[in-house]
Amino acid sequence: MTDGILALQGDYFAHGRVLDRLGRKHIYVKTPTELAGVDSLIIPGGESTTIRKLAKSNCLWEALQKFDRPIMGTCTGIILLARQIENPPEEGLGLLDITITRNAYGAQINSFTDNGEFVPSNKKIEMVFIRAPKISQIGEGVEVIARLHGETVGVRQGKLVGLTFHPELADDLALHKYFFALVDSQNRP
Repeated sequence: MTDGILALQGDYFAHGRVLDRLGRKHIYVKTPTELAGVDSLIIPGGESTTIRKLAKSNCLWEALQKFDRPIMGTCTGIILLARQIENPPEEGLGLLDITITRNAYGAQINSFTDNGEFVPSNKKIEMVFIRAPKISQIGEGVEVIARLHGETVGVRQGKLVGLTFHPELADDLALHKYFFALVDSQNRP
């Protein structure tokens, strides 16, 4: 089994270091052919407009829309997964039934780290927010998996996991372990 990390823009190497720590075989995905060869995908933080343009320029956007295996989107990744994007309105992949507001906490200077709740384990975990989006609406069938001061910052819908923060920049691997438990359960014979 091979996991993929979308590697068009952003700090995708940070997720790679986490997968190395977890002993997971992975590749950096830049083309539709590479995407077709992975069993899961992480869409990292970065800049959503840039990632969309790059994905469209090499026919990867359509392949992402049709990708039917587990996906975890962090920060920009959850923006791209969303059904609806605000501030400003943009085209997303439309896979995750949420509405998301870009840069909702402010500019880069307003970035912060705090301890929030990882709901499945009822555990406090470190969360790193960098020009982070906010989830403003959640559709039916979307489960809250992370909260910060009562506000939803992480969701799951089937085999999709979306986080408004950067778990790859924290020492705790709980969220990556959660995602890969989902991946492994989806890929059992």
